[in-house]
Amino acid sequence: MSVKSFMSKMRNLAAFDFDHTIIELNSDAVIASTVQGGVPESVKNLHRNNGWTAYMQKIFELLNMEGYSEDFIRNTIIKLNPVCGMIDLIEELSSKFNYDVIIISDSNSYFIDAWLNNYDLKKCVLRVFTNPAQFKDNLLMIEPYHLQDYCDLSSKNLCKGQILQDFVAEQEKNGVLYDRIIYAGDGANDLCPILRLKIGDHAFVRNGFKLADIVKKVVNGDMKDKSENLYEIKAKIHYWTDALNILEKVRNIHDEINDS
Repeated sequence: MSVKSFMSKMRNLAAFDFDHTIIELNSDAVIASTVQGGVPESVKNLHRNNGWTAYMQKIFELLNMEGYSEDFIRNTIIKLNPVCGMIDLIEELSSKFNYDVIIISDSNSYFIDAWLNNYDLKKCVLRVFTNPAQFKDNLLMIEPYHLQDYCDLSSKNLCKGQILQDFVAEQEKNGVLYDRIIYAGDGANDLCPILRLKIGDHAFVRNGFKLADIVKKVVNGDMKDKSENLYEIKAKIHYWTDALNILEKVRNIHDEINDS
């Protein structure tokens, strides 16, 4: 057996969205809901016209003007509940099933780092790909992860599919090969990375959210790209409600491998 073949059988990759996937709620929406009197229509228009990071930056500015502290924002985020079974899932993927765990999210680095630290999960997560954010003079400053115009399925500030593909290529250059990739998400922007999965990979699509509706359209042959080509999902699709569903499936996958 070659070194490359041996390595490819020894490593797996699990990629997760954050909001509505690792945590039950949407962290940005929770923070925006604390704006006194609600978010003004002019700020909502920033989301429509200038993108999500511009919208959230204005939310942070409003909270700063209203006197909300870093402690308030941090404490609000770390109190957000994980999806049922998610802590066990991430810990088992990392410690028992030899998965590298990464997060690809359109949230921000401050929120995700604070939440992972609170649940002692940073040791289980290899990398976090999200919009950079840090406090400066009691104001949370957020920047786009990148600016892209090549993916119509993604927001201009973050293409999850390209991030996933680039990470896998980077790991391969570093001598790390992935035999299997699982991706778990819930939103429309999770379709792009799922389309980049290969046969033998697994796409975990959360029931009751936008991604489930879109994936069903793709499976039914009702969704095309701008060149009029049908989208195709090569990975095996699993619909899930909580992380215990994913954990059970992962255990079954590895039981089947061990029995073969």
